[in-house]
Amino acid sequence: MASEMTGYLPIQSDNAAFPLAEVMDVLPFPVVLLDGKDNFIWLNHAGEHFFKSSLSILAGTSLDRLIAPDSQVFSLIRRARQSGSSVEDKSVTFIGPRIGLKGASIQLVPFSLPGHAAPVILMTLQERTGAEQLATQQNFKGAALSMSRMSALLAHEIKNPLAGIKGAAQLLEMELPEAQHELSHMIVSEADRITSLLQRIENLSSDAPVRFETVNIHEILDHCLKITAASFGRHLEIKRSYDPSLPDIQADRELLVQCFINLFKNASEATAEGDHLSVQTSYSLTRYVTTENSRKLIHLPLQIAITDSGKGVPDDLQAHIFEPFVSSKSNGSGLGLAMVASVTADHGGAIAMQSTPQGSVFTLNLPITQSYLEADGTGEGER
Repeated sequence: MASEMTGYLPIQSDNAAFPLAEVMDVLPFPVVLLDGKDNFIWLNHAGEHFFKSSLSILAGTSLDRLIAPDSQVFSLIRRARQSGSSVEDKSVTFIGPRIGLKGASIQLVPFSLPGHAAPVILMTLQERTGAEQLATQQNFKGAALSMSRMSALLAHEIKNPLAGIKGAAQLLEMELPEAQHELSHMIVSEADRITSLLQRIENLSSDAPVRFETVNIHEILDHCLKITAASFGRHLEIKRSYDPSLPDIQADRELLVQCFINLFKNASEATAEGDHLSVQTSYSLTRYVTTENSRKLIHLPLQIAITDSGKGVPDDLQAHIFEPFVSSKSNGSGLGLAMVASVTADHGGAIAMQSTPQGSVFTLNLPITQSYLEADGTGEGER
C-alpha cells in the first residue's frame, strides 16, 4: 500500500485520479490517513516531521506504537468512526518515546476509501505550542506595557518617599544602640528591594523601540553561557549542540542577552550540583506556526532549545509561567520569564515550555529576514 500512496491517493473525482498527495505534501501542518485498525496508510512531509519517521517506515504501523495506547486520541478516533462525522479537539497531548511530548489541536474526518472495508480516518494536526505562544505573548506584552504606564505614573510618588524612609532609617541607626541595628538594616534592605522591584518592572515593560542589527545567535549564546559558567551556573555541566547552517538574524543583541541570561539563570536555580544544561540550535525551512486570531502562517525556522535536568515546574504553574509575577520560587519576583516572553514577542518569535519532574525544555523560535530567504532562493516568509 505504501507504494500506491507515494504520488497519488486513490480517491476518484469524475473517474480521474487526483494528485491529492502532492497537494497535501506542501501543507505546513501534519495530515495523516489511518485505516480501520488505526494503522498508517499515508502521511505528508509535515506528518513525517511530527512523528519523526518516514512514510516508508510508518506505512502499516499502528498508531499505538508511537503514542500511548490509552491516549485520548484513540477515543476521538472511535467517536469519529461511530458517528460517521468529523470530530475535533483543540487540546490533545501526544506522548511517546519517539516524539516526546507535543500538544496539538486535532480534526478527524471519517470517509470511505476503495480497498478498505472500514472507514478511513483523515487526521489533521496543528501543534499548539507556537500558535498559542504567539497569541499569549502579545497579551503578556500588553499587560507589561500597561504596568509600565502605571509604574511610570507611580514611580515618582513611590520612590521619593521610599528614599526618605531609607535615609531616615540610616540616620536613626546612628542614634540606636548596636543591638537594635538589625531593625534599621531591615528597613534599609526592604526599601532597596522595593526600589529594585520597581526598576525591574520598568525595564521589563519598557516600550522603547527594539534596536535591530545583524547578530550571530551562536555568538550571543556563547557569551551568555560564559557568564553562566563563571557565576550562577558554576555547578552545571554545560553542553552545546549547534547547527552550523544557522544564518545571522536581525535582532536586538542586548535584549537577546537579557533573554538568554534569564533562561540560563532560571535553569541554574532549578538544578543541583552535577545537573546539566544543554543548548541546541536547529534550522528548518518547513517550520511554521499559525496565529490563533488569524489564518496567517508565521515562518519561524530558527530554533533554540534550552534543556535542564532540574526539578521541573509544578503542574499548576506551567500554563502561566510566562505571566508577570508568576514564579515557582519562594523568593522569586516572577519577572524573569515574563521578560523572556516580552523580548521574544518583540522579535516576532514564539517560546514554549515543557516540564516534568526530571527537567524542563524551553524552546524559542525566531524568524529570519526576507533578504536571507531571497538570497537562499526559497522565497519563504509569511503566508
